Amino acid sequence: MNRQLSNPLCRTLILAAITAVSTPAIAEYENRSFSVFGAAGMQYINYSEELNDYYGVDMKSSFEAVNFVQRSGGYTAVNEKLGFSIISASTLLSFENDEDWEMQGQNGYVQHNTTSLSFQTLDMMMSYHFQNGWYTSAGMHYQKTAFSRFDWSTGSANDAYNSTIENSIRDNPAMMEVVQQYIDQVDSISSEDEYFAAIKNEPEANQTVVFEDASNFGVMVGIAYDSYFMNQSSGMRYQFSLEVGTPVYEKILNSSHSGSLDRTFGGGLDVTGKLGIGYQFSRKLSTMLLFTGLYSHRDKLQEWSNALDSVTLPENTLYAAASYLSLGWNFK
Repeated sequence: MNRQLSNPLCRTLILAAITAVSTPAIAEYENRSFSVFGAAGMQYINYSEELNDYYGVDMKSSFEAVNFVQRSGGYTAVNEKLGFSIISASTLLSFENDEDWEMQGQNGYVQHNTTSLSFQTLDMMMSYHFQNGWYTSAGMHYQKTAFSRFDWSTGSANDAYNSTIENSIRDNPAMMEVVQQYIDQVDSISSEDEYFAAIKNEPEANQTVVFEDASNFGVMVGIAYDSYFMNQSSGMRYQFSLEVGTPVYEKILNSSHSGSLDRTFGGGLDVTGKLGIGYQFSRKLSTMLLFTGLYSHRDKLQEWSNALDSVTLPENTLYAAASYLSLGWNFK
């Protein structure tokens, strides 16, 4: 976990927190509601999947893109110390980019495709204020990753990929028992060689468009600062937050498989951060240049139907960094 939190984004956010906490309060604390609208923003996404010991194969894919996004929501004060916020962010327009699948120990790639990925988050957080601009937060974090993969092509490492899988299955007696059951039950397959020919990876011939939706509900806790709670007159406004959490429930739908995969209290880590600087025009209106970041990691999820066949969601990691020009208002 320490390694995961040591990325440049988290170090920048922590440095901002230290700077903000050293700034003395310049007015009396007031817990006051406000709404936020991020008219538009751009988000950089880096998504990778890693699959180790998949029938003897270690493989990794990577994809990155820049999407057009929005962010909106609001904060409601409950009493002097308590409040809650509901903030959503979502992709408005996703852009396509290339994705390569590499096999460890082989030059070139196994297969290549074009990918389009969209990303949504919803955070519902309770806040407890220390009455100096700082507050703690805890609540629910929801995120959904949806992508499509298409325009497949075969790489130079595909033969090694197929050969490694075949050898791994042949060396496993329990798997070969299932292979023999297929041979006995399927009329179109009459030998082991025909079986392995039938399961070969041939992306150009067999793959069309693959869709996947991965929805996650989780819990998060964090620390945040907003100068608005200390100074609501005209002047500069600063925001910071850092939150850490874990998924509680995951559900994945992939067009390559019938049915879905799900997991409760599975392995994973979410880290979100926010850093903003803007101007408070009055108690009612402000503008903010906001930078947000998200790190999400999910462990491999695999369900076996027998000694040979499994449905697998690879270990995956997502980085998302976005910038927004947002408005804040309270017209009470």
